[in-house]
Amino acid sequence: MKVDLSRKTGQWIAVALLAIMAALMLPAARNDSATVDETTFLSTGYTYLRGHRYHFSPEHPPVSQMLPALPLLFMDINYSDNARALLEGRAGYPWTRPWFGPVRAWQEYFPNGRDNWYFWAVPEGQLFGQMFVYDGKNDGDSLMFAGRCVQILLTLAVGALIFFWVRQATANEFAALCSLALWVFNPNALAHGHLITTDIGVTLAMSAAIFLFASFLESPTNRNMALCGVVTGVALLMKFTAITLAPMYVVLTALSWKKLGAAKVNIAKMAAIGFAATWAVVLLVNFPRWLPAPPMPEAQATALGVPGWFQGFRPLLIPPDFFKGLALTLGHSKTGHEGYLLGEWSQQGWWYYYPVTLFLKSPLAFSVLLVIATVMFLKNRARTRPLEWAAWTCAALFLLAAMTSKVNIGVRHLLPMFPLLTVGIGCAIPRLKQWLVGSLVAWQAVICLLCAPLYLQFFTEAVGGADNGYKYLIDSNYDWGQDAKRLKAFLDERHIGQIYLDYFGTQYSIEYLKIPNTRIDAEKARQIVQGWLVVSASQLMRPEWSWLRETHHPIARVADTLFVYQFP
Repeated sequence: MKVDLSRKTGQWIAVALLAIMAALMLPAARNDSATVDETTFLSTGYTYLRGHRYHFSPEHPPVSQMLPALPLLFMDINYSDNARALLEGRAGYPWTRPWFGPVRAWQEYFPNGRDNWYFWAVPEGQLFGQMFVYDGKNDGDSLMFAGRCVQILLTLAVGALIFFWVRQATANEFAALCSLALWVFNPNALAHGHLITTDIGVTLAMSAAIFLFASFLESPTNRNMALCGVVTGVALLMKFTAITLAPMYVVLTALSWKKLGAAKVNIAKMAAIGFAATWAVVLLVNFPRWLPAPPMPEAQATALGVPGWFQGFRPLLIPPDFFKGLALTLGHSKTGHEGYLLGEWSQQGWWYYYPVTLFLKSPLAFSVLLVIATVMFLKNRARTRPLEWAAWTCAALFLLAAMTSKVNIGVRHLLPMFPLLTVGIGCAIPRLKQWLVGSLVAWQAVICLLCAPLYLQFFTEAVGGADNGYKYLIDSNYDWGQDAKRLKAFLDERHIGQIYLDYFGTQYSIEYLKIPNTRIDAEKARQIVQGWLVVSASQLMRPEWSWLRETHHPIARVADTLFVYQFP
């Protein structure tokens, strides 16, 4: 039986689906503890809104950090003496990270003092964020919830964009609603859509930019290009991975070249309009920080790892904070980051990490729909509109770009792909049987509801779900410090007092919850004679904990991610 829906009915159902998504995320936003990076982003965004320089987290653009901090402007915010000392540069860590190279005492890089534009205050930013939220001067839970509510709104906006995009491309309400449902009941969207990170902001902005560029290809006007340029600028101010939009635009233009017709004559002019609009947004947000970065002695710049292109073009790199962040991001991608996949550890990552992660972290119904839709698209690609093939093309290009990165730590880095894949699936739905699509969407919804509210630790049913997830992926894929409150409830329920703890998360949140604990590492844990030991999955899978995995079985697991052992 075929379902025909009016546009008005479709709109009301879409509103209901977005309301369901909000209802699914709000309890998680309230009950999840702060994950590893959230306190840094929230506190840094607040300092930016208050006019402080872009100092604590320069490797990330400002807007994605400022947005969740907006509600804090209407709250009574206080700094402890230690937090203020960090903010004002009167205190800091004894070591620092260079732009590229080994961690050393900061005096080795900055002999004349740390008040230097090139200083990268990574540990200071992390410590400041933990103090800002959890040192007792502020209501940490209220701060986190307020910031997360902003992120939820951004996540709902992504859903609205998906619905509108598929409706524009297909003129099919059923397809648009099924696409929206695939986003609403996507555990990755629910998991990372309520967290205070840079991922959901760039997901929204990149998706909107690609939609607008596809719209430009269908109707190549100066207005459409200017709109695309503005949103592209916003995307670049959300996260530097948005630089992948540039090659995407080039490829999309090349694929559309024959169909652009008379617009090809003015393509250079239109490109200039788009670039000008993009850069106007970047300059506006960085106003008035437009002076070039100060010069640095060549020997010191080399030791610090400042890239040659930054040194050579320094006077032209306006605004300097933007290019500093871009340089730090590219350096991190080149250096790599310790990652875990299928029981193995690597600093340089694996080329296949993200395709494997995409499968492991997607509901099986979504994977099935993705395969079917891909086949349908390839069969009909010659007859598809830019609004459809642009989504598939950009998703593929984004995945290819991700596969070149040595930073392999989370499916969240693929989050901008999910709306594109969802749009691609949605555009294929009119070519499929409605009962098949409806069954698969319903299957995904049920699986998603069954994992609520533990969305972060979701794994595909094909590997046994969250119970087995730690065997395949950890870190922000599974155990990111989100379950401290659930640990507190577990201990209180069983009247367990002091514990030994190796926790992958924000220690300040443990102290804030008044969990009596002794921090311990794998070697010291061997000396435990009697007591309770709790180890986060992201720590437990490290090689140094192999003795525990091989000789002891946990008596309980808190929210799947925290393994509880009792000695003797």
